[in-house]
Amino acid sequence: MTTHMKSKSTILTFLIILTSISFSFGQKISLGSEVGFISSINTDFKIIDIENRRNSYFIGLNLNYKYNDRLSFTSGIHYLRQGYRHSTCYIFEEGVKNQLVGKIDYLTIPISANIHLLKSRRLITSFGLIGGYNIKAVQDYPNPIGGCEIYYEPDLTRTIKDYSVYGSIGIGYKLLDNDEFELISNIRYFQGLTNIMKNPYPNITWVDRHSSLLLSIGFNYKL
Repeated sequence: MTTHMKSKSTILTFLIILTSISFSFGQKISLGSEVGFISSINTDFKIIDIENRRNSYFIGLNLNYKYNDRLSFTSGIHYLRQGYRHSTCYIFEEGVKNQLVGKIDYLTIPISANIHLLKSRRLITSFGLIGGYNIKAVQDYPNPIGGCEIYYEPDLTRTIKDYSVYGSIGIGYKLLDNDEFELISNIRYFQGLTNIMKNPYPNITWVDRHSSLLLSIGFNYKL
C-alpha cells in the first residue's frame, strides 16, 4: 500500500470514529476544522534564526469533548508541515535564490486538555501530546550550475523515522460562541520530544527534532 493510500485510509477510519462518537455523546461533542500559519525549525539552528525557518500552512479536523464549563478535551487529525531552510554552497543562475528548504511533513493525531478561564470561559489554555506519521521527507532547491562538491540529498526517506512525538502548549480565545457554532483563535507551540533520524550509517549518531509556532483559526459545529 502506498503512502498516499495509507493517508486516505487513515483519514476515512478517523472520520468513521468521529461520527460514532458524536452519536454517543450528543451535545457535549463538537466537530470542526482548523486552518493557520505555521513556522518551524530544527535543532541545527537557534529558535530565533528567522531566516532558517520553514513557513507554511496548517490544516486539520478537530473533535472536541466538553467535560464541564472549565474543562474540555480535543483530538483530531492534522497535516503538520515541519522543516527548515538555509543557503547552500552551490552556484545558481542569476536571479535564482540560493535556498534549500527541508520539508518534513506528518499526518498527526493530537490529544490535548483545555482549561477554560475567565467568567465568560472564552479564554482557553491547552497542553497535550501529538503522535505523527511521516508522509513526506525531502529537500528542495534549484538546479545548480556549479559550486561545491557537497551533495544535498533530495530524498530524506531513508534517514527520517516513520513516527515522531511532540508536546504542545497553547492559548486561545473564543471569538464567537452560541448554541450551534464557535470560532476560536489559537496560538500554539509544538516541541519535538523524539529523535526523528534513523541513523542509517554505522558509528554515526544523528539527533534532530523540530519546534513550531502555529497561529490558527478553528471553526466548530456543536452536535
